[in-house]
Amino acid sequence: MSTLFTDVMTVFNYGRDETGKEYWNRSFVQGVQWQHNRKEVIVTQNVQTISRVESITVDFRKSYGRKPYLPYPDYTQLPDEKKKGYWSLGDDKDILVLGQCDMELHEAKDIKRLKESFSTVVSVMAISDNRNRLRLKNIKVVAK
Repeated sequence: MSTLFTDVMTVFNYGRDETGKEYWNRSFVQGVQWQHNRKEVIVTQNVQTISRVESITVDFRKSYGRKPYLPYPDYTQLPDEKKKGYWSLGDDKDILVLGQCDMELHEAKDIKRLKESFSTVVSVMAISDNRNRLRLKNIKVVAK
């Protein structure tokens, strides 16, 4: 494993079944570099706002034994039962946890329990897919 990508994260992919019930599919993702409290500067109508965000980079040079990744549009087209075999990033309701989390999320109120149990629980804000690069194929995630 690369000395830069030694972190593990747990991805909870949000979804709704045909009855409208919410669910989250859990996947463990190895080969991650997680940086805490990166400053993000946002300027809106000449007002500058600084917020702290988590910066996560997923290495795609190797699979690290994880489930296959599917881009979010392809992931959403899968039937619910097949989604468990893949992981994705894209929905702002996707939850990321630093480390390996064995908890299951069955409903929205479980997220509060998750945040009480783990110190770093964030939601996806932005994604940069750099898997088409010649070197260091990665996906960069900004989360809060």
